[in-house]
Amino acid sequence: MTVKKTGVHVYKCVSYDTDRIRAILGDYFDGIDFSGKKILLKPNMLQAHSPGECVTTHPAVLEAAALYFTGRGAACAIGDSPSGTGIENAQKASEETGMLDVCRRLGIDFDYFNGQPLVRTPAVSPKVYENIFLPESFFSYDVIINVPKLKTHAVTIFTLGVKNMMGLMTGSIKRDFHIRSPHPVQLAEALADLYSVAIPHYTIMDGVEGMHGDGPVSGKKIKLGRIFISSNTNALDAVIEAMCGVDPMKVPLTREISSRGFEKIDNIDIIKGYSGSDPEFDGFEIPLVGRFGARIPAMFFGAVTPFVLHKPLVDRTRCTGCRECIEMCPAGAISFRSGFPVFDLKKCVRCFCCAERCSRGAIREKKNFLTKLLP
Repeated sequence: MTVKKTGVHVYKCVSYDTDRIRAILGDYFDGIDFSGKKILLKPNMLQAHSPGECVTTHPAVLEAAALYFTGRGAACAIGDSPSGTGIENAQKASEETGMLDVCRRLGIDFDYFNGQPLVRTPAVSPKVYENIFLPESFFSYDVIINVPKLKTHAVTIFTLGVKNMMGLMTGSIKRDFHIRSPHPVQLAEALADLYSVAIPHYTIMDGVEGMHGDGPVSGKKIKLGRIFISSNTNALDAVIEAMCGVDPMKVPLTREISSRGFEKIDNIDIIKGYSGSDPEFDGFEIPLVGRFGARIPAMFFGAVTPFVLHKPLVDRTRCTGCRECIEMCPAGAISFRSGFPVFDLKKCVRCFCCAERCSRGAIREKKNFLTKLLP
C-alpha cells in the first residue's frame, strides 16, 4: 500500500509585494472551491508593534490573502486576541500592526475575540485541559486559515503555526497555561489540548522576514524570503524547524502533536517553487531554553533555571514605567521599586509573558554563566 505524503509547499518571496503573494496563493489554492465560504484569517497579533519590527504577521500577507479569497467568492475576516486583556488593548494592537487598516481598505471585518462569550469544547485525549474555551465566533467560520509569523520563542523554541492557535484564547486563560504548565514539555501538552479542537484547514506562514535569537519580541530580524503553505500545520512547522537546523522531534510541541496523531510529520513531501538550497537559514539562532530547557526534569525546572539557564532582566534605558508587565505576569512575580520592575525569582515561572507584553523591548532574557558550560 502506498502511503500518501503530506505536502508542504515552499515559495521564494523576497518582499511584501501583494501581487507576488497573491500569485503564490493562486499556485497553491487554485482548483479548491471557496465560493460562498466564510473564512477566518488568523494572524499572529501578539501585541501592538509596527509591521517592520517582525513581531506580528505582516499586513501585506493578510491583504494578499483577503484579496485572493474574496476574489474566489469567499467572505473573509481577520481575527485574533493579543497578549493582555480588554477590547481596547486588542483594538490598539490591530491598529498598530496595520491589520485594521487592511480591513478598512478591503471592507472586511476584524473579529476581536476579547469579550466574546466562550464556548466550552472537550479536548481530544487531553493531558492538561479536559475542556478548552474558545470564542463563540470561531465556530461561525467554514474555513480557518492560519497566517502566523516565523519566529523563535524563549520557552517553546519556535512560535510557528501550531502555537499561533493560542491566540484563540483570551486574557486570563492564556495566563493559566503558563502557571499550570511552566516546563516546555508541559506547555507543549497544554497547547496540544488546545490544538486538538482548533486544527486549521490551511496554514500560510509569513517567512519573508522572521525573528531569530531571543524571540518572540526581543529577537533579531532575519530576512528569509519564504512563504510556506500546507494543510498540515505541524508538518509545515517541522519543515521550517529542520531548515533552521533543529530536529523537529526535539521540539516538544511538534513532537507532541505528532505523537498524539493530530498531524503526523513522518511522511512529508517538500515541494519547492524554486531550485537550489536555502542559505538564508544558515546561522539561524535558537533561544537558550530552546536548546536546554526541555532536558531539565519538570520537578527541578523552577529551581534550576534561574541559576543554569536564564531569568528576566530589565533594560532601564528602555523601560518607561508603564507597569504593563505587572498586569501581564501570570505568577504575580513582578513588583515596582524606584520606578522599575523587580522580579521575584521564586515566583517567576520563566514564561517571559512580561517580555512579550513589553512594547519597548525593555525586558530581556539574561543568560547565566553556567549555561556556557552546558554541551
